[in-house]
Amino acid sequence: MGQLTDKIERAEKGAVQPLGFGSSAKREKIAPLLLLGAVDAGDAGQAKTVAASGIDGAIVLGTGSAKKADITKSVKALQGLTFGVWVDEGEAKDAEGVDFQVFSSDATYIGSLTGEERTIVMQVTPELDDSLLRTIDLLPVDGFLVSLTEAKSLSISQLMRLGRVRALTSRWLLVHLPALPTKEEAEQLRDFDVAAVVVSVTGRTRDEFQATHSMLRELPRESPKQRDRERSSATVPQPRSPGMRPASPPEPDDDDDDWDDE
Repeated sequence: MGQLTDKIERAEKGAVQPLGFGSSAKREKIAPLLLLGAVDAGDAGQAKTVAASGIDGAIVLGTGSAKKADITKSVKALQGLTFGVWVDEGEAKDAEGVDFQVFSSDATYIGSLTGEERTIVMQVTPELDDSLLRTIDLLPVDGFLVSLTEAKSLSISQLMRLGRVRALTSRWLLVHLPALPTKEEAEQLRDFDVAAVVVSVTGRTRDEFQATHSMLRELPRESPKQRDRERSSATVPQPRSPGMRPASPPEPDDDDDDWDDE
């Protein structure tokens, strides 16, 4: 099991993370949403920001014109942390220490998605044709990533795009955001059963990431509306007209008594 997989499963269960040893060890709450920093390949400063912030992990951006040497440089800088690499087409082998892989192209060769220890995530575009979008839950991947970076804030339109994917898969859902989420945005993403948010480290500080991570850890695991829905679905009362009294038990049938006497 990969580290990202383990962290997501812990977050789903609402587990706590022990810090230290023995009965006096401090126990830290795990957020219902993981926070991952997207690091530009070759940028040592961004790797240091992620490492110092104590967030849940990092993703090295190896898409587009990113050079192999720069990806390797970032991989080395992130050793000891939970991190993955985001590439255009999925690759069969990862550099040493890479815990998970995100790929964007549906031209990816199916043989490159092997390996029990690796967590594989595919980027999905919500505008994908309906007939294709309905097939994604059959793919041999662990989760999907939806990018919402083209908008400055999380709007109803963006939530509808996200919901289009969520409605068709039971797999883990990662969301790439243009900025660190506010508490209100994080609550909406939690209600959409999002496993992790990904935000670029570019232009952001360690303190900003730490503050967001702390906010996510204090987030309730479910909203009051979710709890109310669960309670109402657990017990469905029998509909009854106002003033209706419970029916009386039926009187014994005399014919039945006579039959018994015979």
